[in-house]
Amino acid sequence: MMKSARILFWVILSGMIMPSVSTAAGLQPFVEGSTISSPLADADKAVQSKLVKGGFDVVGHYSPVKNVIVLSISSPAMLKTASETPRGGYGAALSISLEEHEGKTFVTYMNPPYVAAGYRLASDNESIAKALAGILGAEKTFGAKPRTAKQLADYQYGFGMETFNDPVDLGGYPGFTTAEQKISSRLAAKKEGVGLVYKIKIPGKDQEVFGIDLSGVKDRNANGVALVDSVDSGMPHRYAFLPYEVLLNNKEAEALNLRFRMALFFPDLPMMGGDASFFKLRSSPDAIKKVLQKAMGGALVTNSDNGFGGM
Repeated sequence: MMKSARILFWVILSGMIMPSVSTAAGLQPFVEGSTISSPLADADKAVQSKLVKGGFDVVGHYSPVKNVIVLSISSPAMLKTASETPRGGYGAALSISLEEHEGKTFVTYMNPPYVAAGYRLASDNESIAKALAGILGAEKTFGAKPRTAKQLADYQYGFGMETFNDPVDLGGYPGFTTAEQKISSRLAAKKEGVGLVYKIKIPGKDQEVFGIDLSGVKDRNANGVALVDSVDSGMPHRYAFLPYEVLLNNKEAEALNLRFRMALFFPDLPMMGGDASFFKLRSSPDAIKKVLQKAMGGALVTNSDNGFGGM
């Protein structure tokens, strides 16, 4: 679709549930946990300890911006669920943001059932939600008007926009093992400023998901922190949107299109107008595509250059 037509579609279409794991009232993308009355370093240690005792694995840990730590977690149950659908690796990890402000640490995390629905997982992640609520608290869910699991499974911001089934091609490799080694090596070297937060092998499959740190990317259009800051304000910030995922499926690498992944977690933002809108990110889908393609080093069949309205 032509760039101008895509933007027009966005313009035309721009037009508190209780803190419970129940999905009856609909789902929202983020959960606000219990605020911790201690600085970030202490809160970080305490939260990690509780997560491990609660049966979770802390697979990723990084600071994308000052006073913020993002933890990535997984568990045997999450890995089992990830293995049950063709591209379930996207759901193998969940993110938790710890943000210090005025001596306290705010806790925000991805809502597990919301992620399960949006990424079309085989499980509704209700057991994961209950476990995290017990560990991190669940003061409220927030971030968008509630949507049903079916609405999220079919999620599309607007007509002509990408869905979960329209990923970005990041290239192919001779085989899975070669691909895993090459991607890991390039991320360790921080090619294009792209770093590694975590990598998780999906059980029983030639599939691996990489959590990608985009905070070192010089182009603000592809910088993870800049993406969130462009559309988010107030406390707590939704840095649990990070890190970005790259999925290696057999010998092909892919990533969710920004127009799907960003919109999934910020679905109520207008296309244009106000201090926060997706129009600010009009150059970001193509910028992220180019950065990730170069960083992964895979062989590309085609590599068309398109902007916000045409990738």
